[in-house]
Amino acid sequence: MPMRKCIGCQQSRPQSELMRFTVREGNIIPDAGSKSEGRGIYLCRSEECFQLSIKRKAWNRILKCKANTDEIQRAIETALNSN
Repeated sequence: MPMRKCIGCQQSRPQSELMRFTVREGNIIPDAGSKSEGRGIYLCRSEECFQLSIKRKAWNRILKCKANTDEIQRAIETALNSN
């Protein structure tokens, strides 16, 4: 099982335990099937990790985009509702 690091807590976990996000056409989108090309990031399914990732400014730095907290929150809600 591949291991990936959460951008919030910085803990390595099995890829299946994390949500993956990527950027398409300038928007952050969930990538439930881990099939999208390009740079992807992984996040635990916890509010604490979400808050840590925002505090660390990890989303924009790692994905090289300009997303605001509301856009990131919408992407996370979409990912959580699709699983």
